[in-house]
Amino acid sequence: MAYHFKLETVLGLRRNLEELAQQKLARELALLAAEKLRLAALQQERKELIAEFEEEKHRKMSAPVFAFYVEGIFRKEQEVEAGFARVEAGQAAVVRAREELAAKMRDKKVMEKARERDYQKFLLAALKKEQNEADEQMVLRFGRKGNLH
Repeated sequence: MAYHFKLETVLGLRRNLEELAQQKLARELALLAAEKLRLAALQQERKELIAEFEEEKHRKMSAPVFAFYVEGIFRKEQEVEAGFARVEAGQAAVVRAREELAAKMRDKKVMEKARERDYQKFLLAALKKEQNEADEQMVLRFGRKGNLH
């Protein structure tokens, strides 16, 4: 008689859900890394624009060009702030994905423990059945009173 766990489909589902949670976490980590790179690029662009503005300030500059630089720096700072917000949102998403993965892993471990306990019960029942069959064979062979001749 082969072992069959009654809740094998539930265990398979839990494994699949854990794998999906792992994929989601990997995707969120990749998005966070991309946002961090984007933020670093925006900060570098802002620094370059400020450096260019400082260099241009040493020469004569018309008022519209000055206003253009100030407006450009202001826009870059807004983009950097938005980048920080996206990074923070990405970090929160990663935390949520990690928590979800931990919950899925716990659920799967619970099912695996239940399967292991069920398998141990199966082995114990098989051992008892085997022992009973051996005892019955001995009774049939030698009788109940223990006549061993």
